[in-house]
Amino acid sequence: MIIIGERVNATRKRIRTAIQQKDTVTIKDEIVMQDMAGAHYIDLNAGTGSGVIQQEKDDLCWLIDIALECTEKNLVLDAAGPEILQAAAKHLDDRRPWMLNSINGELSSRSMEIIELASKYQVPLIALAMDKKGIPPETDKRLAICEAILNEVRKRGLSEELIFFDPLVIPIATDTNQALVTFKTIERINELFPQVKTTLGLTNISHGLKKRFFVNGAFLTTAVCFGLHSAILDPTQKSIQQSVIMGNLLAGKDKFCRKFSRAIRVGLFEEEER
Repeated sequence: MIIIGERVNATRKRIRTAIQQKDTVTIKDEIVMQDMAGAHYIDLNAGTGSGVIQQEKDDLCWLIDIALECTEKNLVLDAAGPEILQAAAKHLDDRRPWMLNSINGELSSRSMEIIELASKYQVPLIALAMDKKGIPPETDKRLAICEAILNEVRKRGLSEELIFFDPLVIPIATDTNQALVTFKTIERINELFPQVKTTLGLTNISHGLKKRFFVNGAFLTTAVCFGLHSAILDPTQKSIQQSVIMGNLLAGKDKFCRKFSRAIRVGLFEEEER
């Protein structure tokens, strides 16, 4: 299970303020916490909403420099504009393995530029199962979008093994069937496109509900059982760590239950058996 740490994202007020004030300590703390919690990738998003492209380029490069200093984990370059991602990729200059986040099925000139950037460097690329109409509520339509994206990726020379399809998550409070739709989409992506990987942003499933961590944890464990390869989440949450362990265990991905047993020994599952 590939964990992508989501905490260094300028949509969070704490991170946005830290970027604007060039608060290195706060950013470093966020990165190190996720590193120690087991993240494999650290997502870096500097979109503070300033509307100034050069500022976002500079801010993302600043985040990269901090990450290179305080962690050895791989990085995810996360930005809306291809020019920002291009500047960040050039600045990173292959000093660390990295991933691009993201494109969608609209396949606009923006998406094409990002695909070509991923192909140039042969790095992983997250692709969202949505188009200009939004997120389809049905599995089949999401799969059709994935297939269209994959065709464009092949044309531009990016290896299929580097694609991470995000089947997307519509809040279950909006439509109680949507968790099942996402699970089925993960399963079908794995069947139809066995060379690619799957990922998803976890917390949208519980939007609008109370006790969200219960919903997030159950959803993540089940998604792993349906074949999810990766997730974008907060790895510092104990409930998330438990859900990853349980998902791998129940999906048959924990040989001899070793990871589960190790987690018990280190106190991750504190509750006494009943």
